[in-house]
Amino acid sequence: MNLLIKRNTEKENSALKKQILEDIEIVTARLEHIRESYDMTSEPELVDALIYEEMAMKSRFDYLIRIARENDIKCRIYIRE
Repeated sequence: MNLLIKRNTEKENSALKKQILEDIEIVTARLEHIRESYDMTSEPELVDALIYEEMAMKSRFDYLIRIARENDIKCRIYIRE
């Protein structure tokens, strides 16, 4: 019985790891796109929107990294500042 429970937990952990890594990849790509967009706009309202969107993505990124650490998920991340 314990073996069955352990297998389910491993499958759940594997699915969680996959989802976390995919989400981190999506967020980092979105952050890169936002940063590129700064160079293409001069409208103050659009710059404000980009700033808020970047802050939201950074918060999401921080959340995903915290969840990854709590679950001992390791990955390499390169973010241009």
